Amino acid sequence: MARMTKHSRKKTSSPTLSNTGFIGATFTDLDDLTKYEYYFSRKKLQITHHVLDGLLQGSSILFSQHGIPAHISCIYLPKQKKIGLVLSKTPFRRKEGKSYFINYLREVGHLNEDEKIKEHEIFNTGFIGVIFADLSKVERFTFQFELELLSQFLKGLIIPAKELFLRHNIQAYISSVELTNEGKIGFVLSKKPYDERKEADLYFIEYLKERGLYEEEEEEFIPIHSEKTLF
Repeated sequence: MARMTKHSRKKTSSPTLSNTGFIGATFTDLDDLTKYEYYFSRKKLQITHHVLDGLLQGSSILFSQHGIPAHISCIYLPKQKKIGLVLSKTPFRRKEGKSYFINYLREVGHLNEDEKIKEHEIFNTGFIGVIFADLSKVERFTFQFELELLSQFLKGLIIPAKELFLRHNIQAYISSVELTNEGKIGFVLSKKPYDERKEADLYFIEYLKERGLYEEEEEEFIPIHSEKTLF
């Protein structure tokens, strides 16, 4: 009897996506982050805020390209141990975003009034709010812990941020995606509502496939034996 000698890929039918408003995705490969790995714990974040801000800046660009006035950036205040997302209807410079974040923290009583912080003038009148996390209870950071924080922030901070956009009548739909088998995390963006639990990952996979960045699993090789072939 002949023996199968060639691996074949699983034949999967393309999933049906009901939402026709998807406009793209921003993502990072976790393997690429290992080049920034450090081996001694640090007092300050080293990579989390940079990666998160990069993903959000890319998202803002995509929204802007499709006529959606949604601008979002990640700001980190190491001395105050606060990290947050600043949201606006109009583009803003990083210095303005930081100053707006500081003013917001003061207004809600999460910043010491006596603490001197250099601020910059705010010219942007389109700011609509802040979503933030307090890291004051974290004394030291490790590389692995930062990756865990990145995953948590993608999921935890983006939900209220999206709700804040919608509250201001900005139709910006965004959800976090994480493909553990591919080692990729990021955001899926749309100008229409969609079922995040069912469609976000499907769209992300199709998005990666189109760009040749998704490795489909191969079928397991099952040898077929006969009396003459014992291997």
